[in-house]
Amino acid sequence: MLTLSDKHSWYALLALTLSSALIAETTRPEWGLMLFVCVTVALKGLLVIDNLMGLRHAHVGVRRPMRLYFAVLTLLIALAMLFPEPLARLTTL
Repeated sequence: MLTLSDKHSWYALLALTLSSALIAETTRPEWGLMLFVCVTVALKGLLVIDNLMGLRHAHVGVRRPMRLYFAVLTLLIALAMLFPEPLARLTTL
């Protein structure tokens, strides 16, 4: 991944967040939107881990769980978008 300064990392995070919000507010949930959201979450996670948290050159035992967290989060977002009704039933009291 590209090494960015903290300032440029913040700009990239802001651009990704604003574009995600704009697309989410103006379109219906479809495969393309789900893919865009998952890629955006993964990119934002990598930016935060590598540039803002300073874990680019950290020990693998520290860095790997952080990357795994964002991979699991991306998978959960995709499952929530693919199966909203069963998930709502599972989480309703």
